[in-house]
Parts: sequence; structure tokens; C-alpha cells
Amino acid sequence: MRASDQAKPAYYTIQQAVAVPPQTRVSDAAFPAHFVAIDTGSEKLTMRWLAALFVLAALAHADETCLSVDEEPYFLFGTKTAYIFANRGLSNNNRAHEIPGCEPIAFWLLSRPGSTLPEHGEMDALRNLADLKQNIADNYRNQNFRNTNRRICTSDLNLLEQWSWNPRHNVTFAGDLTSDGYINTQGLAQAWKQKYPGLLNDNRYNYLFKYVNDKLSSTTFKAFTEGLFRTQADGLDLPKENDEKLLRPYQFCDSWKKNVENNKETLAQREIFESKLEYKQMVTNISQRLGFNYDVEPTTIRNMYQMCRYNKAWEVAQVSPWCSVFTREDLRRLEYAEDLETYYKYGPGTDLNKKVGCAHIKDMIDFFKNHTQNEMPLQPRTVIQFVELASILLTVNAMGARNDAAPLTGDNYHTAAVQARKWTNSIMTPYNANLAAVLYKCTLNGNFGINDRYQVLFLENEKPISLDGCRVGLCNWSHVTKTLGAIADACDLQSCNHATTLNNYFGISLAVGFLVIRLVAF
Repeated sequence: MRASDQAKPAYYTIQQAVAVPPQTRVSDAAFPAHFVAIDTGSEKLTMRWLAALFVLAALAHADETCLSVDEEPYFLFGTKTAYIFANRGLSNNNRAHEIPGCEPIAFWLLSRPGSTLPEHGEMDALRNLADLKQNIADNYRNQNFRNTNRRICTSDLNLLEQWSWNPRHNVTFAGDLTSDGYINTQGLAQAWKQKYPGLLNDNRYNYLFKYVNDKLSSTTFKAFTEGLFRTQADGLDLPKENDEKLLRPYQFCDSWKKNVENNKETLAQREIFESKLEYKQMVTNISQRLGFNYDVEPTTIRNMYQMCRYNKAWEVAQVSPWCSVFTREDLRRLEYAEDLETYYKYGPGTDLNKKVGCAHIKDMIDFFKNHTQNEMPLQPRTVIQFVELASILLTVNAMGARNDAAPLTGDNYHTAAVQARKWTNSIMTPYNANLAAVLYKCTLNGNFGINDRYQVLFLENEKPISLDGCRVGLCNWSHVTKTLGAIADACDLQSCNHATTLNNYFGISLAVGFLVIRLVAF
């Protein structure tokens, strides 16, 4: 089910619920007719006071902030966005893969798992939100609000009180696919098979699957292959490889781990953004909304946000209780904070990222070269790799896609360029994110727009991705070999460890020098 087909929840506004706008004065016109039609003095006075109290109560409720009933809720939650929300523009009638005069002959795919359960390291913090929920409920009942115009409304509070930590979310299943993630992974496989039935057929020898030997990847492989082969999947001995250096190249690059992953400067722009007065004001506003007489810790804000987006990814048709804590602008700021982190950790913000991202490009180029250099069809015709979001982001960056004219920084959130930025995790790497390249063999007189026998179509989450020198994701093979082929030829992850090696040589030389000096002195 796509977002456009999803039935809209019965949203309503708090003003509609009480039927009295905040600006209405307490007058006869505001009262129901049967309240003001009594003509006896005392009864009329009593009924007027009752009506006045009703309206005042309604006005008081109208001042509350109801966020769970937004008619246009914000569902872009960075790396934990549900695929259906990231891909709203994808039509059932999408025909980008149909290229006149061309036949697809090879299919290459990077695919991220679907929605997962929390990781082991975050479970305690998320479980402890149960205590925070109780504190929020106590604040509301005790009327403990610095600003009653901003307080959480009754319907939001009721929704939040219904939330509880699922005891099945334990260490045993930490980080594994949810049932929704499993079903969506099956659905994605079926969608690709529908697009390319000649390539993704039932011949097991046409495939090569690559994934690391862990629970999440193994479960993703099982879900995806069930989507492709249905009940036959369990009985098929499908060709597969476990090349962790290809699938997680960043974990085998000492230079990247030292200078990017474990470097505090990588998070510097995110920290600048979170130190801004407006970000701190957001924390204050959220704290006031929940009835706290102090600003809650930023880590608590992040935990609530994490639970908000987990819940929405697990149950896309339901209102996520913890999302009622945040306004639309709050969610946009939290989304941008994560974009800043990945921009420097995996994207254009750090030069070394492009070098590490070459591994998958080389794999794709080598795979396609085999098919362009042989007239006879080769096996496998389809390579599918189940990877983490880091691999997809590093590869997209190395390809030169999603480049913004101005760098993302902690200071330029309000600029037009940042508000329309290309580097946005919600669209690039939602759950089930995928990056595909499809090699086509063309008849040159079959399409006047084609002047190269081989073409490559690049798709990001099933939609054409913009690349320099290409037409809506479709590139001449000669252009691909000139640009991405040059990146593949220069790809040597051994150089990742060159700086470390030099440092070791320097340390050894220094030690030897000191030893020589000691011996000479002796």
C-alpha cells in the first residue's frame, strides 16, 4: 500500500471538538438555544452560569496544544522513516524502467533492511520512557505548567498514557526485523520482480546474494527471497557470498575509523546546530508542553524522538504516541540534526568518505563489464547485496549524487538552500532504502535518443536518481565507464591503512633511534 492509497485517519481539531473558537465571547449567542429559552428568573440565571462555565471550560481546552490531530502530520523521520512516507511520489504506474529499444540484461542492487527493533544499547533508555510518561501524566493532573497555552492536550495525554514498553523487545531480538519490516522487504522484492520479470525470474542460477553473517542480514535475505520465490524459497540453494570487506568497507579502513567515525569533529556541525538559541528554545517549549518546571535533558528529547519514529515505522497507520510531543518544526529540526551527522560521517562533508565509498561502485562496474564484454548471456544476471545505511550513503556520495551547492552547516538551517537540500536521510535512506543499477542492451535504431549500445539506469528507492551527464538517471555506458569506471579503477581500500602504517613505521624508527643513541652513549 502506497501513501497515496492510505486511508486518512479521522483527524479533527480541538476547536472542532468543542465547537467554540477561542475568540468567542461569553454571550447569549454562544449558548445553545435551549439553555437561553427558559424565562423564569432563577432558572434562567442558573442555566446561564452553567452555560458560561461550559464555554469557559471549552476555551480553556482550546488553549491546549493538540499535536496528534494535525491534519497534515510530518512523517519524515530521517534514517527511521517508513519507506511508504519517503516514497510518496512513487506511482503504481511508474514506467522509468521501460526504455524503448532496450532490453535489461543485468541487475545490481544495494538494499537496506526494513524497520527494526531497537538496538541493545538503546533499550534501557527507551524502556525508561515509561517513567517519564508517568511524570508527564502527574504534571497534567497537578496542573504543573509554566505556560498553560502550550500544555499537552487531553487527547494527546490519553494517547501517551496508552503507550507501554513491549516486553518482547528484549536483548534476544535487539536490532532484528519487525513483522512490518519483514512484510515490506517481501513487498520490495515483489516490486522489483514485477519491474524486471526477465531478470528476477525463478532460475536460482541467475542470482548472487551478498550479505554478512548476522541475524538482521540473514532475516532480510529470508524475507527478500520469500518475496521473489514465494513458498519455493526455503528449498532453494541460492548462490550467496559473505564478503564483509565489500559489504562494510568502512569497518576495514583504519584511517576512516580514526579520522571520521571516532573523530569528535565529525559531529561538530551538529553540535553547533544544537547549541543555537532556537534549538534550546525548542527544548524549553517541549519541556513546558509536558509540564516540567525545568528544561529536560537533550538526550531525553532524543529518546522521545527515537521512540516516536520507531513506533511510526512499526505501525504506519497508527498515530505514534511520542510524536505528539513534537510540533512539525520540532521534527524538522531533529531531522536536520541527523542530516548534519551523516553529511560529515558518510557524505560530502568529509573528503575521505568518497574514497571509502568506491568499493560498491567497483563491484557494480566489474559486474557490468562482464556482461558488456560477452555476447552470450552470463550468470549471475542479478547481484543483490543487503547492506547497512552507511554503505548506501557512502556509495551515493562517491557517485557524486545528492551534492548540494552549499555545504550543510550548523549555522545555515534557515537558508533556502538547506530547506531544499538534496542530502536528506528521510528520502535517501528510509527503512528498505535501495540503490539499483540496471544494465540495458539497446538497438541503436530502436530509440533515437540512444546513441550507445549499452545504457545504465540508476534508481534510488525505485525512482531515477539525478547524475551529471545522464538523462533522468539513464546514462551511456561509455559515460559510466569514464566517470564511475575511473573511480572503480582507482579504488584501493588498502590505502585506507597507509596513514596508520606510516605512523607505525615512524614509531618503530623513533624507537630504533633512541636505542642507537643509548648504545652509543653506553
